Amino acid sequence: MKLVIEVDDELIQKGIEPFQRPQATYLIIAQRLNPGSSVILEHDPLFNAVNQIYKELYRLTDLVMPPIHIGAFIFRDVFFPLRIPLIYGSPAINPVDFLIDVPDIQKQWLFNDQQTGLKFFDQVIDLMDFAYGLDDVEKMGNLPNKTVEWWYLAKQHLEAAAAILLGSFNKYAVIQNCCLSTELLLKGSLMAKGVDEETLANKKPKNEKDKNKKEDYGHNLKNLVNKTADYLPNLNRETLLFVVQQLPDYVKSRYEAQKFSRLDLGKFLMNTQYISGEILRQFSNRNCREDFITMSNGNWDLTYRTFPKK
Repeated sequence: MKLVIEVDDELIQKGIEPFQRPQATYLIIAQRLNPGSSVILEHDPLFNAVNQIYKELYRLTDLVMPPIHIGAFIFRDVFFPLRIPLIYGSPAINPVDFLIDVPDIQKQWLFNDQQTGLKFFDQVIDLMDFAYGLDDVEKMGNLPNKTVEWWYLAKQHLEAAAAILLGSFNKYAVIQNCCLSTELLLKGSLMAKGVDEETLANKKPKNEKDKNKKEDYGHNLKNLVNKTADYLPNLNRETLLFVVQQLPDYVKSRYEAQKFSRLDLGKFLMNTQYISGEILRQFSNRNCREDFITMSNGNWDLTYRTFPKK
């Protein structure tokens, strides 16, 4: 165990993730004990011993590969984690399995209401299109690096918002994360269409004589939606305008403690999760709704979106 901890310390300093360290530790120890030996992994008693020590040192949740994205779904006024798994190949997907740590009775309660169930599937589709679409566009490499960087920052804010709803007592800070994520998603799209970063940072001057010299970008989400939709004709402008106008004012929410219900805060996040999927669908070939319609067993008609709607 002492040697495992020693190697584990080295890997921590190198920034190796916990779920990656059991195998990495085994490989390092195997080479130290028998330099030049071939890798055997599960057939090697040493591999099993290292794995067992890690199970004693860490929680199982620390050693499992994390999902590609963690969002949240509100049912009544409680928040369920929505874990989008890292999927290889083309296995059968059951989105209900994404509701980890949710008791079966609550799942039954959720899906007994058709509208709530359809809303859940909409959110799964949006987050899958976002998370996998972002991975796709990064690998394709045909968009500006800054666009991809901003979208990954948007992803971090989305996951931070979900973490706040899932674990924090005071959930007000979710507003800032949702506003920032939305702004980054929209501005990343505009940058992908050739709008430069300096222009995106501009706000319309208060001076009347200068008001036409700069576009009103800044934190104006309504204007950002309209400008983005001008470049992306397939973007659902009407729905995007509807959801961004429900978000609180970004600047005011930083300095004024407004009162919002749990339902309000949950809707802010779910609206933003919708925006993330809608934006990435414009730049990738992802469309999970079509896949789910094809795989549907007839119990759920996922042809049309249920959430968000006026």
